[in-house]
Amino acid sequence: MRVFEFEENYNNELVQYLKMCVIGPMRPPTRLASAAPAHLASLEPSAWRPAATAHRDRMLELVHGSLAANGELQQHDPSHPIFNFIFDYYSFDRKMLLRWSPGPHALVRRARQGRGSAREPLIWQGRGWRQTAEGGWYDACETTQPSARRSMRQTAEILRRSAGRAPHLNCYGMHEWAMLYEPAGAPAMVRHQKLPLRLAQAELNGVVESTPLACTHFDAFRFFAPAAAPLNEPQPTLARQAELEQPGCVHSTMDLFRHALRLFPYLPAELLADTLELAVAARVLDMRASPYDLSGVDAPGFDLRAVRVETAHGRKEYQRMQAAVARRAAPLRLRLLRYYDDAIARWDEAEEHELEQCEPTVATSSSSSSAAGAHGAVPVAAGA
Repeated sequence: MRVFEFEENYNNELVQYLKMCVIGPMRPPTRLASAAPAHLASLEPSAWRPAATAHRDRMLELVHGSLAANGELQQHDPSHPIFNFIFDYYSFDRKMLLRWSPGPHALVRRARQGRGSAREPLIWQGRGWRQTAEGGWYDACETTQPSARRSMRQTAEILRRSAGRAPHLNCYGMHEWAMLYEPAGAPAMVRHQKLPLRLAQAELNGVVESTPLACTHFDAFRFFAPAAAPLNEPQPTLARQAELEQPGCVHSTMDLFRHALRLFPYLPAELLADTLELAVAARVLDMRASPYDLSGVDAPGFDLRAVRVETAHGRKEYQRMQAAVARRAAPLRLRLLRYYDDAIARWDEAEEHELEQCEPTVATSSSSSSAAGAHGAVPVAAGA
């Protein structure tokens, strides 16, 4: 992941945040299961192959990508102001974009199994995949390691509480300006984009000083210039994410893609693609409202004309576009939450079952019975 400079007092929170957000490496395929659960819907190749092919084609179109000789996604241009955020800041295994999943509760019949090139190229068969002789399916307990489930539960709570709030449309995308704020005597700030500014530094400073800063997103706020952070109301922290995140925030909308990546493949590939499509749209608005000059950017297919939020007309235009993005995000947030809740229920069920399996047998002797009664049932360590 690209490393940015930030204030020292955010170091501890950043470590926690990255542990929660970074998509880890692929886990090896799980052991061969004896049989698929009986409740799974059955998908024959005649149904899943066209869907998987269409998904791959859609993803390639969304990222303006092409396939390398090995059949995987070509590297993107690291200077592209839209895709460098999607690919570099949201660190993830790119194979996830081109592999299809029907989500939970479906058996993918006759998918090729094996390692490397022997695997089915259209299907995700990494973490979460359970293979049987008849096909494979996705298990929530294999998709997410127990150590990551606490943060996933926190993500579900953020989604739930944010979905219940009205969007705030009074930030005007000023987070990008606050990151570049350099009043007299302040150190030069790191530019996250290698682009010129479309107005002088003194003008940028004046906009920040004259416009109320109202950023609610911790991951944007932590990159504010030191002199800009005290000007923001509220003061977001990692601990206050569920309290402050709201559906009008373009960064919160982009994060839906990250949340989908974290749960994939335990959600349909279509939902992953839907969140990526909206994340790209939100990022375009994010950059158009920034103080960067995008006129020289070679990005066919994108409208990168500046939304001049330093003017009254530009702020109204931003609010209109921000509201449109929020409307598109609302149903995706609820769909994501449904799959998070499904996975959490599966984890709870499995953990309860494990505890039941670990219940010690109470001995018939009075001394053993007394000990059991005094201390209660204690789970036995694995392998004991």
